[in-house]
Amino acid sequence: MKKYEIIIDVCKTGSFTKTAQRLNYSQAAVSQTVKSFEAELGFPIFKRKKSGVELLPAAREVIDSLEKIAAEQNHLKEISDSLTKSDSGLIRIGTIFSMAVNLLPNILKEFHSVYPLIQFDFFCGEYDEIHSKLTNGEIDLAFTSKYGAEGFTQIELFQDEFMAVMPVDHPLSKKMALSIHDLEGVPYIPSGEKFDFEIGEIFNSVRITPTVSFKLTDELVSHKLIEAGFGVSVSTKYLLDATMAFSNLSIRPFKEHYYRTLVMAKNDLRFFPAAAVTFMNFFLNYLQL
Repeated sequence: MKKYEIIIDVCKTGSFTKTAQRLNYSQAAVSQTVKSFEAELGFPIFKRKKSGVELLPAAREVIDSLEKIAAEQNHLKEISDSLTKSDSGLIRIGTIFSMAVNLLPNILKEFHSVYPLIQFDFFCGEYDEIHSKLTNGEIDLAFTSKYGAEGFTQIELFQDEFMAVMPVDHPLSKKMALSIHDLEGVPYIPSGEKFDFEIGEIFNSVRITPTVSFKLTDELVSHKLIEAGFGVSVSTKYLLDATMAFSNLSIRPFKEHYYRTLVMAKNDLRFFPAAAVTFMNFFLNYLQL
């Protein structure tokens, strides 16, 4: 590929001497490279002049082709570097909203100051979306709950407590702590996770079927409807820490104390970039895990 780089540069500079200086070759080496390439083609591509060289009109397509080959070669090198170099490349992360807001920003700031050449591609979504992307190899690392990463290698990070969420003037807000049974028969607004994971398990364990008022997938919208008096919900402390600035709600703990386990997960059946290993180790060290 070096000879293509030399020929393309000669076309730009119009001089063996200038190309030799720019690319750190001898003038004789540049001249020989061009001569050898012309012999391979079977026709000249440059017209030699006293002031240098000039691309022959018929050879324009040759240079265009060489530039395409060089571009693809550079692209291939970028792909290789992103997968094998530990201090550069791209890391694809899938994360639930609460972890994206509360956990990752400060860690990423510290990480970027140490590894400025490593870039990130983020996907923020629900449990099932992140699980699907991890399965298909569309992300390298997932930040989600233990339930949302079933079947993958997981590193437990911390426990996130479930809380009751209600309008500030709701009768249940007068209690310092609620029982899960207090929500029976009360209009209920599901969070983005609905009843497919931990929240569903909580209600199933006490044989309660919530009276659903609205079907939603967005936590912020859910909280706004609760604020407006349309019902109550169950959310997590970590998520509430990320969204309370946007809502005026009453938050109460449950006497039974329910938790979800937040984890970092990866798919061992998919290629794991070296840069992702660097980030994972940095992340665990940052949290002292």
